[in-house]
Amino acid sequence: MVRIEEIVHIIPLGHEIDRAVKPFEHYKANRVHLLAVTDTFGKYSRKMIEQQKHYLNVVKERLTKLGIEVQIRNIDMFDFLEAVRHISNIAVAEKNRGNVVYVNISSAGRLTSAAATLAAMAHQLKPYYVSAERYSETKEEKDLHGLSICEDPPKIQLLETFPLQLPDEDCIKVLVKLYKEKKGMTTTEIAEYLAEQKVEGFEKCSPWRRLPRDQRFNPLMKLNKRILQKLEKSGYITRERKGRYNTIKITSGGVAVAYISGLVQ
Repeated sequence: MVRIEEIVHIIPLGHEIDRAVKPFEHYKANRVHLLAVTDTFGKYSRKMIEQQKHYLNVVKERLTKLGIEVQIRNIDMFDFLEAVRHISNIAVAEKNRGNVVYVNISSAGRLTSAAATLAAMAHQLKPYYVSAERYSETKEEKDLHGLSICEDPPKIQLLETFPLQLPDEDCIKVLVKLYKEKKGMTTTEIAEYLAEQKVEGFEKCSPWRRLPRDQRFNPLMKLNKRILQKLEKSGYITRERKGRYNTIKITSGGVAVAYISGLVQ
């Protein structure tokens, strides 16, 4: 059975309505992912969260009436890497299904817009900007339109981006594993993990203790040249010598790449 590709939009949502809804009054979409702060995360005011929920509920209701499937994800939109992680995660899942993915970079604040643009470059998404005709001046206008009032039809600008070159697939796998482990890993532990992931050249490395000593040198050399040297040179990992072994740890830059990969759930 041939699967028809779907049109999917990712919309990080701030205190906007028109900028999130108006495009769909003129263009079709199958599904929209709404990202918003709907929890205090222990640091934001309840009043702000209630305001955000109002905009979220209005946008969801209007999109649903237009026949669009709406999925909501609660994220900390004021944490740049968290925004990148969630947008990338959704993008990877949708693109793996063969869908076309757009991302709205005008429906939230500047920090989230930057995160959305970065994710768009990493995953070849289609970012777009919805222009405002003017800004709301009264509470009634804000409740109806959000912070921005858009023309009908709205002015929509598709943005050109350049590809963001991420490390190769095997390097990404190692970074994601290091992120999840937190404490760091030895080279042999990484080799075992790559064997479990069925990475070429490491098939016999798990369990490592059963690998004959005369067969250990080649996979360790491959691991060092193909993956670890590249990641260390880029500043994504560090190596700490402890006794006879190196402990490989992920850096803050490596965490950022793991998040951008879309593979961190």
